[in-house]
Amino acid sequence: MKTLKYILTKRAKQSFTLLFSGAILLSSCSEDILDKEPITEIVLDTAFNTEQDVVYSLNGAYDALQWQNVRGNQTFPLMQQGVRADDLHSQSAAFWQIGAQYDQFNTITPTLASVASLWSKWYQGVARANFTIQLAEEFDKFETPGLQEQIIAEAKFLRGFYYFELVRLFGGVPLFDKPIISADQEQFKPRSSEQEVYAFIEADLQNAGTVLPIGRVGRVEGAATSGAALALLTKVYLYQEKWGDAVTTAEEVVNQGVYSLEENFSDNFIQTNEFGKESIFEINYVDGLSTVDFNDSSQSQEGSGSWKWSFPFLQSYNSFNNFIPRQELVDFFDDSDQRKNATFLLPGQSTNSPGLEALGWDPVPPNFGYAIGVNTGAKKYFLTFEEVQELTTDFQSPLNEKIIRYADLLLMHAEASLMGGGGNGAASFQQIIDRAYGQGNSAAPTYTLQGVRDERRRELATEGWNRFTDLVRWDKADGGGVIVSALSAIGKTDFSAPRDLLLPIPQQEIDTYPIGMLEQNEGY
Repeated sequence: MKTLKYILTKRAKQSFTLLFSGAILLSSCSEDILDKEPITEIVLDTAFNTEQDVVYSLNGAYDALQWQNVRGNQTFPLMQQGVRADDLHSQSAAFWQIGAQYDQFNTITPTLASVASLWSKWYQGVARANFTIQLAEEFDKFETPGLQEQIIAEAKFLRGFYYFELVRLFGGVPLFDKPIISADQEQFKPRSSEQEVYAFIEADLQNAGTVLPIGRVGRVEGAATSGAALALLTKVYLYQEKWGDAVTTAEEVVNQGVYSLEENFSDNFIQTNEFGKESIFEINYVDGLSTVDFNDSSQSQEGSGSWKWSFPFLQSYNSFNNFIPRQELVDFFDDSDQRKNATFLLPGQSTNSPGLEALGWDPVPPNFGYAIGVNTGAKKYFLTFEEVQELTTDFQSPLNEKIIRYADLLLMHAEASLMGGGGNGAASFQQIIDRAYGQGNSAAPTYTLQGVRDERRRELATEGWNRFTDLVRWDKADGGGVIVSALSAIGKTDFSAPRDLLLPIPQQEIDTYPIGMLEQNEGY
């Protein structure tokens, strides 16, 4: 088992839970607010006595990154980004209803429980970050120089990240910048505009980028750094078409001299190279701290279920094949592209796993038996048979998941440069091309807007953080047609704009708010 980094230890998690018991935790997930009776108030100067208590609060704010199940519903980013777009099928069988619902648009409705769970997930993260910021600002017993500023900056990074997920998935959302720790505080707010939410995110990330340390000398391994804050800020600018700001901020990260591409693309996705030189920010998973299924309602997971949801079903291996690459995506890769073998489990490919060989799965067989006619598995979250046997529970993979890689940053820089932001985007693009195809390969695309978009799809395929919302912002930039074209290529015909550009605001939130305060997205 790898060493624990920023994730809560069992003792810390228990402390965090006890300190918050009976208090108002959620800013906007109002059904939880109504469940608290009697409502109590957190008194900061008595509940938190040492600087380590404040660190526990910060660790709790990171914890939301791990949650792949909230309120009994899976919340994998792959559902909203890959399945909802043109990269993944949700399943090869009918037993995973939530995945099937995201595989078509007419079933993504305001009453869909998994949409409410996703909203809850990110707002719980916001609430924890808000609490940590106020706690750290008011706490007067810090002994470690600079720790107070570090904690506040990390919490602002997390709050910016959580609001970014909310705004790009739901549009303008209610903005809470203070924790709700008393019944006397305002518990409901109307939706802010997208522009207001983005401005709030920018301020948080700009502050974090200035305060947080450069490089891998953070508070603990895996904690947010200046590079992480600035890379996320680059993406925030990209989504707003602030091309010059995106180029400038991306170049700040490049000039830090901390990050570079892995020579072998596949090295980004193995346990022995976590927090590698290409990783700017990733979710740190740990096996062995909990024996429960990650679907457990307590949200106490420390390991990931992504391997189990992605690998083709195989008896004695206990995988579920719920995220299956579409054949159109597989065919989108040239055979000379080294990313193809690292992204997909292809027929005839070796898995380098004696245990899978004994089960008849090495090399990969020519037919997976899928009803959908695809014979490919997703590989970026792959665990060998031997690695699975070492797990405390096979629902708790310790393999970290990348949120932002240096390749992502280079592609953002290349795109913003092409769109008029300045800078040498061609050089950034060439780094991606040279690694993927090798120098001088005629199969490599040229530095055009479409070339950058195509490489962005190939580079980040099946990781779960970008595809659908990339299509949305490109659709906006081109004046329409991008999403319909992409979805039509795979036979999806039930997309309807503007409705399906965003997820619906959960109906239970609208019903709990004062009448008329929380408006639904257009078309729902």
